[in-house]
This record gives sequence, C-alpha cells and structure tokens, in this order.
Amino acid sequence: MGESTTITHALLTIVAVLMASIFAAAVIGQLNSVINTISISIKNKSDTYRMSIAIIYAYYDTSINNVTIFVKNTGDVSYSKLDNIDIFITDYSGAIDYYSSGNQARVTLTELGSPNNILEPGETLRIDISVLRSYVSPLEIRIVLVNGYSTTYVTG
Repeated sequence: MGESTTITHALLTIVAVLMASIFAAAVIGQLNSVINTISISIKNKSDTYRMSIAIIYAYYDTSINNVTIFVKNTGDVSYSKLDNIDIFITDYSGAIDYYSSGNQARVTLTELGSPNNILEPGETLRIDISVLRSYVSPLEIRIVLVNGYSTTYVTG
C-alpha cells in the first residue's frame, strides 16, 4: 500500500508539473503577442511624432487658375503615402475647397529629388493644383497627412 501511494504522488506531481508548463506556455505566448502589438503601436506613434513637413512656398497663378505648393520633409522619417495627402484652400472671402493628391485630374505631384513615390527626409515635393474657381488673395493652404500631421501656409 505504501508503494501505490508513492507512485500516485509521483504521477500527480508529474501531471501537475505538465499542466503548469502547458499553462505557462500558453500565458507566455499570449503575453508575447500583446507585447508585439504594443511595440508596433509605439513604433507607429513614434514615427508619427518624427514626421514633419513644411510648406516652404506657395503661390496662386490667376492666369491659368493654378495653385503651386512646395512642401519639404523636415522630419527624419520618410512619407510613402503620397497619393493620400489632403489639401484645403481657404481664400480671403472665407470659401474653403478640398483637394486630394489621389485625384490625378486636378492635383499633380512632382518630386524634386529622387522620384520614387516616397518623400524622403530633406526632399521637396511640388504640388500643382488646377483649382475649381478663382480665389481672392491671400490664400490659406493647409496640408494634412494621413497620420494626422498638418501644416499651414498663407500666401502673400
């Protein structure tokens, strides 16, 4: 009877250790998944804070009804979503128009640097917009990137 008790205790100990190991493996796997998700989220937010653009010059050509904007990447990360830039133009009378770089009929993008559809740090992008109507100067131009970063410029 003493041997069977010892064998039973040994088997129960082995089963308990196995169950604890399986539980620990499952918990560690889930923790790893959560840590990876948080890490990716933090990296994306960090990249958002490192992204910076500036409108260095913009003008409105009344003879051809065209607005030209020069945008420089002043941050230290690249911006690859050039087909997803929102542009808002407000004129002196208060009228607001919306343009998107995805609308190739009205908006033309030209990279002044290496043309690879990525706005590299230090690179300048020329945006030409064939506007819908005539504006009354001065114009306020606001550019909004897909990550929420925005910048504003007022023409002279």
